[in-house]
Amino acid sequence: MKGELRLGMVRRVRMGMALAGLLAVGIPWAGLAAGSGTFAVTLTARNMAFDQTTLTVPAGAAVTLHFVNSDSGIPHNVAIYETSAAATVIFQGKLIPGRQSITYTFTAPTRPGTYFFRCDVHPSTMTGVLDVTAAGG
Repeated sequence: MKGELRLGMVRRVRMGMALAGLLAVGIPWAGLAAGSGTFAVTLTARNMAFDQTTLTVPAGAAVTLHFVNSDSGIPHNVAIYETSAAATVIFQGKLIPGRQSITYTFTAPTRPGTYFFRCDVHPSTMTGVLDVTAAGG
């Protein structure tokens, strides 16, 4: 039992060090969720802006997007479109009021390329790019 606890602690320390290294070089925490086969990303709305303007996911991946709305009393969502014209919807998340979070799930486009995301309530000020990369790259 004592050895198992020590091994668990060592693993947590190593994972923390790896995460700290990624953050130190400016790589946001995103990746495959442990044991789930989904690609996980987090996006936060704060002060009427997204905390990231680029999200990167693999083509065709099952994506879990944890969205945090930190703007008290202001509704936001995340919607993904083929282009900034917002004519063709890829995914449209439910609006949530301020100081709440939601987990959206969707399938990334199968074609690598650059797509557009925005808050539908604030479409000219809260925008970003969804970079879909080729599988394995």
